[in-house]
Amino acid sequence: MKMPLSEIIDRYTITKIKSERTDEDVADELRAYKYEINGPDYAEKYSLIVSFIDRLYEMNAQLWDTEADIRKGVDMPLEEIGRSALKVRDLNSQRNAIKAEIVETFSEGFKEIKINYQKIDYGRN
Repeated sequence: MKMPLSEIIDRYTITKIKSERTDEDVADELRAYKYEINGPDYAEKYSLIVSFIDRLYEMNAQLWDTEADIRKGVDMPLEEIGRSALKVRDLNSQRNAIKAEIVETFSEGFKEIKINYQKIDYGRN
């Protein structure tokens, strides 16, 4: 699978959250992303990468929580669901801005990532 560093970091943080909040075994996927992030191509700017990881982790954790609230709130008033959906939109906008910063900072092409990725349905129909 080919992807830019911004996507690798984003998926790494999402997978890290998944490993912390679900019983799904994503160790291989985490290892594959971490291998690329820790690679020699980024050694000089590793502290900058860690900063991006921290920021995206926080943003993705907020998105995870907000989306979980929406899924749990089946009996939630439509107005509250609407507010939550707007929050998800705003958080995604901030998340995309961070990813754009990564692209701008590293201005690079795509990397080949070898992972055995399997999409899981977490109750979203």
